[in-house]
Amino acid sequence: MYDPSLYLFLDDLHVRTLFGWRRTFGKLEKQPEPVLEDIPGRLACWACVRREADGLYRMWYQSVSAGGGHELARAGVWGRGQEFGYFPERHPEAVRETQTSMIAYAESDDGVRWRKPELGLIEWRGSRTNNLVLDGSGAACQFDQALTNMDTVTVVRDDDDPDPAKRYKMMCHWETVHVWDNHPSLADLGRSEEFMQRCWAARAKYLTTSPDGIHWDAPLVRIKECAGGGDYAALARDERNRRYWFTDRAPVGLPGISYRSAGVCTSEDLYHWPETVEMVFTPEAFEEYGRRYQHHGWTPFNYGDLDLCLLEYSVEGRPIAGVLGLHRDGAPWRRANGDAFFLDCGPAGAFDESLVAMTHNPPWRDGDRLLFHYNGRRYTTRSRAAHIGLATLRLDGFAALEVDDEFRRSAGKPAMLITRPLTVRQRELQLNIAGHRGTARVAVLDAAMRPLPGFEAENCLPIAADAVRAPVRWQERPTLAELQGRRVHLLIQMNTGQLFAVRL
Repeated sequence: MYDPSLYLFLDDLHVRTLFGWRRTFGKLEKQPEPVLEDIPGRLACWACVRREADGLYRMWYQSVSAGGGHELARAGVWGRGQEFGYFPERHPEAVRETQTSMIAYAESDDGVRWRKPELGLIEWRGSRTNNLVLDGSGAACQFDQALTNMDTVTVVRDDDDPDPAKRYKMMCHWETVHVWDNHPSLADLGRSEEFMQRCWAARAKYLTTSPDGIHWDAPLVRIKECAGGGDYAALARDERNRRYWFTDRAPVGLPGISYRSAGVCTSEDLYHWPETVEMVFTPEAFEEYGRRYQHHGWTPFNYGDLDLCLLEYSVEGRPIAGVLGLHRDGAPWRRANGDAFFLDCGPAGAFDESLVAMTHNPPWRDGDRLLFHYNGRRYTTRSRAAHIGLATLRLDGFAALEVDDEFRRSAGKPAMLITRPLTVRQRELQLNIAGHRGTARVAVLDAAMRPLPGFEAENCLPIAADAVRAPVRWQERPTLAELQGRRVHLLIQMNTGQLFAVRL
């Protein structure tokens, strides 16, 4: 969604003068039911969705066994002390340690209706009739049982790699279920100190490759340490700067103070990263400086001429909802609308009542709307469930300048906006507008705020009502061809309605 010609009104960077407008913020509209549920006995957790050039949507998601790993460890399913092995008779929901967390695959033609192809690659409960593409068996062999399972997942397509066998790259946090074996409140299994140190030393972020996104047989490559100590990690492509973002939890650095925080570092390739990450959102006073609200993780993406993200807000250690953040080159990341939720949890009883977290990818355009896939979870005292949900938003609908009708009527004038200088990159000016009832008019101004000949507001032809890319033309100027490359101001006036963006 990187488009240097598209200007949003999430903040005042592109606003020179306002008269009769107020800014309102959008909110994602969620479908009430999940769009994907995992196979029986497993939960669909952290995920990544990408769309191929032919339009096919592809999803890779973390498939987690429904039986709690700590409970299985306490029961001795994988042994105790110097005893190691698989003892399924010790718990009715026993699974192998290499299958507590796996990666599964799904496809869709429209991003809404998903199918789980029967791939026949990994056996689960005596059958290969499933959509699983990766478990921990290869990692366990490669690292002598020091790695057995993965957490979070991001898949990128790397067309710059000359080796077609490495076209797809998957990054996950990897560790073994045994890193918690001696935790006094989780398992307390009496493992040896040497064994525990070896397990903790292997815990890191690893990358593997595939020619097709289905067959992941390549060995794991260690690419990043756990910067903030947690099991969170994701990749995102920064198309504007032709680099990758690596998002993780950032070290707090304050003596005796600990909380989850969102961090980032960048690299031009996927294998060479800075040692640490930079904290991007600092908990403020209303968040009790991390004691009440924490920042669990976040998903950044390019959009228009800026960067946006969904920051996962965590209350008392539990991530529950997404807050919209924005960033412009040379400035820090910041919240777009305070702590107002852009992606919120569902009501009591909903499949996503306990947690919502955006998948590790940008939203995808589907006509006049954006598709946001997310992980939704429901926790109760008796059970837990995790599925993939879908939320939608009007194209560019993160925020709008809305005509203040009461003020406009009292002033007796239309609402008017003059932008700061914008570079003309397109042959056609387009507005994303709603509800203006044919009242929108645009003039193109020079540096002295004078209308350019032929581009006056009174010469502006009627603009289509409610369109995400409504073309603007003038009686004698059907295009902007003569202005391409020039810096201009836009004067936009409306009697009612909303202005979401301009594309110039």
